[in-house]
Amino acid sequence: MFLQMLQVDLEKIAHNTHGFVGADLAALCTEAALQCIREKMDVIDLEDETIDAEVLNSMSVTNEHFQTALGISNPSALRETVVEVPNVSWSDIGGLENVKRELQEVFPWCLSTCC
Repeated sequence: MFLQMLQVDLEKIAHNTHGFVGADLAALCTEAALQCIREKMDVIDLEDETIDAEVLNSMSVTNEHFQTALGISNPSALRETVVEVPNVSWSDIGGLENVKRELQEVFPWCLSTCC
């Protein structure tokens, strides 16, 4: 089984694995490999003790496998953390008009130059 480096976006995976520890990354890679194997189950003879080299050489882990694995995996470092995003609009914040205006000016500029 091979990892198709041209088909796997490691930077995107790194970006999407915030809170993952080493064991989580290992589990992610294992799950991606299992996704690849599940796709080939129709050509694998489960009665045999070995798998044909031709079948093994045809298997390659792709970005799609990692994306599916990311949907299944959970980061250990964030399991005990619950993030709650309050439903607050600018009209809910009373006063501080100068601060609100500055924030509304700075954040779009920061997002457009930094990201």
